[in-house]
Parts: sequence; structure tokens; C-alpha cells
Amino acid sequence: MKLKYPSLALIAGLSVGVLGGLCQLLGVFDGWTHSLTDQFFLARTADPSIVVVAIDDASLARIGRWPWPRSSHAELIDRLSSYGVKAIAYDVNFPEVSNPVDDTKLAYAVRKAGNVVMPIELVFKPQGDRLGFDASKMVQPITEIQTAAKVSGFTNTPLDTDSVSRRVPVEVVDAGGTPIRHFAYEAARIAGRAPNRLDIPTDSLGRTLINFPGEPGRSFKTVPAADVIQGLANPAVFKNAVVFVGATARDLHDAENTATSRGEPMSGVEIHASIYDTLVSQRWLVLMNPWLQALLLVLAGTLLGLLVPRVRPRYTIVGTFVFWLAWIITAFILFDKGIVLDIVWPTLVIFFGFAALLLERWFDTEVQRRKIRSAFSRYVSHSVVESIMRNPDKLKLGGDRRNMSVLFSDLRGFTTLSEGLSPEKLVEVLNTYLNEMTNIVFEEGGVLDKYIGDAVMAFWNAPFDQPDHAARAVRCAIRMRDRLAEMNREGVFPNGIILKVGVGMNTGDMVVGNIGAETRYDYTVIGDSVNLASRTESLCKEYGVMIIVTGQTREAMGDGYVTRLLDQVAVKGKKEPVRMFEVLGAAGKVADIDLTFARDFEGALNAYFEKRFHEALHAAEKLLVARPDDVTTKHLKERCEIYLQTPPPEGWDGTWVMTKK
Repeated sequence: MKLKYPSLALIAGLSVGVLGGLCQLLGVFDGWTHSLTDQFFLARTADPSIVVVAIDDASLARIGRWPWPRSSHAELIDRLSSYGVKAIAYDVNFPEVSNPVDDTKLAYAVRKAGNVVMPIELVFKPQGDRLGFDASKMVQPITEIQTAAKVSGFTNTPLDTDSVSRRVPVEVVDAGGTPIRHFAYEAARIAGRAPNRLDIPTDSLGRTLINFPGEPGRSFKTVPAADVIQGLANPAVFKNAVVFVGATARDLHDAENTATSRGEPMSGVEIHASIYDTLVSQRWLVLMNPWLQALLLVLAGTLLGLLVPRVRPRYTIVGTFVFWLAWIITAFILFDKGIVLDIVWPTLVIFFGFAALLLERWFDTEVQRRKIRSAFSRYVSHSVVESIMRNPDKLKLGGDRRNMSVLFSDLRGFTTLSEGLSPEKLVEVLNTYLNEMTNIVFEEGGVLDKYIGDAVMAFWNAPFDQPDHAARAVRCAIRMRDRLAEMNREGVFPNGIILKVGVGMNTGDMVVGNIGAETRYDYTVIGDSVNLASRTESLCKEYGVMIIVTGQTREAMGDGYVTRLLDQVAVKGKKEPVRMFEVLGAAGKVADIDLTFARDFEGALNAYFEKRFHEALHAAEKLLVARPDDVTTKHLKERCEIYLQTPPPEGWDGTWVMTKK
């Protein structure tokens, strides 16, 4: 590959790398970084000494609704203490007096156990270069219970900006310098396994990343609280264990999203157990130095600027992907070793660096493409132009057979109307009308085949596949009808002109392609299905309706539209009968009175098909009372009267043979 400006490529790669490094240092897209890093967590075995005693739904059903009597909590602590546990981290706060007997009983059980950590809830606020708390807003157990505990610790789990719990301070201080340590850290101290606080890696606010061992409800040995209270638990499970007691029942609303939630919030007691596991296992997670990460991004951009222009495009894509994949694998390996490497900004730098290096070549090519597109867009639809741009071979003569939907629309009485207009006004009216109708065709993904005077011909499902082509065509017809009605109401046309349109559609196999001579050809459709669509449009005037579709289109367009069966017709030049339907509108947007009229008419028409002419005539007369101008019902009435006088021949199936186009 020849490179016009190698220095520009290097500058582009370097610039993208520098920009990525600055954004990474400023914390742009930190939420994305955290979310993607969350995916690196894999299930692992937690510390075997941890046991969660869950106040779950089953326990609530057995012990009673929440809150439980404090005597029940006392019994739970007594049981755990008798099992020989090392520490009890009791994540239930008792900030108010209950009754003297129960409060004293619970305080006695806590004091007797001698290894209970009670919770404190704090309101965090910045305190110098770290997190502090407001001592006046503490929520803690009543004095009798708190003083009975071995120690108390705060249970708050601060959330990141995306409302996910990932890191927690080990210690916070108030304005006077009084420290309070985390609930889980205090449990580790009682168990004799707490690490030196100076050895715990923290960020600028004194927070450490929680290395969650797994997803909610799957990481720790869990025993229902009711089993412990009722003496049904296995004492061996608790021997020398550190027990975390807390709510897991959904109705108690003590859960947060975590790095391993995968859409399922983790209960607060499991979060505390995960923090404890991180502390005692010392499986620290440490963010890589941000300046080092920024330097790596600059080097990555520079490397792209040096290599991409010197490699063939087919190898460039593969090479860039391999480069990105190598970064992801490296990040995964480092994460397993406790080092968190960002993958968001490297991905963006690699992607945008690659894109910047291809931009100049793409721009030159696009200039040429736009010249071709501009030339062809004057004559054919945007979709045809795009097809030609993607595949120049479509410029040759030839066609393909496809199942398609084709639409014909024609203004009613326009020839007579135009006789009273000057040529200039006539062109103005036509241009205004055709511009609106053409825009609708294009918006519905159709190809404008041609204008035939005031008529419009369009088709769908070529040159690109459109599985819903029939529905698109019908939606286009409805929009054309409704838009013309709006234009009439708004007085868009000069001299108070009111225009009416008839639209016919058919769906079936037809040939589409460039048809004509080498020097002049059109992208168009031909075939019997096209001719039938044209005949269908002509029937609009015959039946006094605005939109008619054939049975083939009715079947293909789905159930999203309301129709009325009009007739079974053999159009001129065709022997096979075709059922014709009037399209009333989209489902849910047709008035109930119109739905009722259509249903009653179809009932009358079915009686007609079954040669019950008296019944059909009576129904038609009743319908004409409601709508005396309905042309289709008039036709039905007239035919019933004819067949009552002169019955149809044997083998008659209700088909009406048209003798004119």
C-alpha cells in the first residue's frame, strides 16, 4: 500500500493516544470502565470459615413477621455462641428501645457471647483527603446493647456513580479524629485475622476494592436463621466459624448491586462477608497507576500510526483486532494477579486510531461515490442509487424474478379538472402533489418506478430484501391517502382545488431489473402481477373506494390493518378470479362504526356468494340506509335484484367479470 503522508498517519495515531490518555486520567467513562472490569470476576472458593446466617423468607415464615422480638435474637446469639463460633457479626441494628425485658435479654446474650460485632450506620462526608462522617447523624444500637458488644463497626457500603457497590473504606474518622472501622474488619480483628491497616491498598479516599468471590447467594455456606433458633442447624458447621447474621429476604430491602451481581442484587450480609473474605485472604485488587496506563495508551496510538499504513488493508483489520485482543487477555491475566488494567480507553484508542488512519483514504473514495450518487439520484430512487454504489454490475441489462409488492395510484377526475387550469397552474398542482407522494414512497423504503401523467408507480422488495414489503406498500397507500386529505384541508392547491386519489396494489412474482436498450433503460418491474396491480387501481373508481388490494396482498401484509372484502373479480384479460379488499386503515385507528359497517357488508357479500340473494338484498338495503352513497353496496344490491329475476348459471361462484380496464 502506498502511503501519501506517513507523517500524518503517525500524528493521527499519536494524537488519538494522547487524547485517550488525558480522558483516562480525567476519569471520563469511568462507569464503563468499572462495568467492563466487573466481567473479569470469576467464581472462586471463599474462606471456609465464613458462614452466613440468613434472615430469609423461610425464616420469617417460621419465626414470624419482621421485626422479630429481641428475645429471638438473643436466642440466636446464644445458640451460635454454644456452637463455638469465633466471631458473630450481627448486621441488625436496634436503635430504639423495645421493652426492658427483651432488651436486657438481648444485651445479656451479646455480653455473654463476648465476640459480637454490632452495626453502626453513618453518613459519610469528605474529611480532608479521606472519607469522614457526621457524628451527630449516627444510627447505632441502644446503649444497653451496644455496650454489651465486643465492638461496633460501620456497615455502610458506598455506591459508585452507577449505583454499584465495588469499594469500601476500612476506617473513617469524625471531625474530632475519632475513628470507626468497618464492620467486617472488626469481625476479622475478633477472629485474630485482620491485616495491618497500612498493608491494605486503598485509593485517595481510603477505600479498598472488594474482591467478590462469586455471585449473590452462591459464595458462602448459608444457614437459615430459623434453623439456628429452633436448634435444627448442624453445630459442626459453626465450629471456629466467623458468622455473619443479616437479612436476605427481599421484603427487607437490604441489598445492592455489586460487581458480580449479573443483574441480581446482593444482600448486605453477603457484601460484608465478601469484604471479610477480601481482608483475611488478602486477595487485593489494585488499580494500575493511571499515569502508566496513560503512557501505554500513547504508545498504543503511536504503534498504530507506525504499522497500520504499512500493512495491506486485509491484514490491518486482523492485526488491529489481534492487538486489541492481546490487550484484553493481558488485562484478564493482570486482574487474576490483583492488578486492574483499564480496557475501555484502550478499546477506544485502538478503534479510533484505526479509523483515523483509514479516514483519508475513505474520504477520497467517498468524494467519487458522491459524484456518482448525485448524478443518478436525479433519475432513480435513493435505494436504487445505493444498490448501484454497492454493486456496479446492476448497471447491466437483465432482471431477477422476485416476490414483490407493486402500487399504482391515480388522481380521480384530474383530466377534467385540468381543463380549467393554465399550463403553469397544472404543473404547479402536479409537482406539489407528486413531491409529497414520492417522499412517502421513499420514506416507506419503496422504489419509484415512474410517473405516468398524474399516476405514480412504485414497488417494494427490490433491489434489497424487504420481508414486510406488502405491509410497507399498504402503509404507504394509507399515508398517501391521509396526506392528500391534509393537503386538501390546508388549501395547498390553488383555486380551491380538491384532489382525490385511487390506489391499487398487488403482491406476487414479477421480474425486476434494468430493462431497455444499452443506451437507455429503466429499473422497473414487469409481469402479470404488475398488470393485475394496474387493473386493481382502476377498480377504485368502479367500487367508489380509495385503496384496494388483492387477496395476495391482503394475505402477505399481516394483521396490522383493517380491510373490507369488496368482491371476487375476474379483471379484463384474466380468467382467474381474484378477491379484492378495501383497506380502511391501520388496526386500532379505524372507527367502530366503520368496523361494524365492514363486518355487516362482508356478511351480506357472503350471503350473495352462497346464492342467498333475498338475504343479501335485505342486508344491502339496510346498509344503504346507513350509507346511501356506498357504491360497493349499491353494486351488491343491483346484482341481487338481477339474480333474483334471472338466477345465475350452474357452477356460478360469485365472480364478477370486468369488461373494461
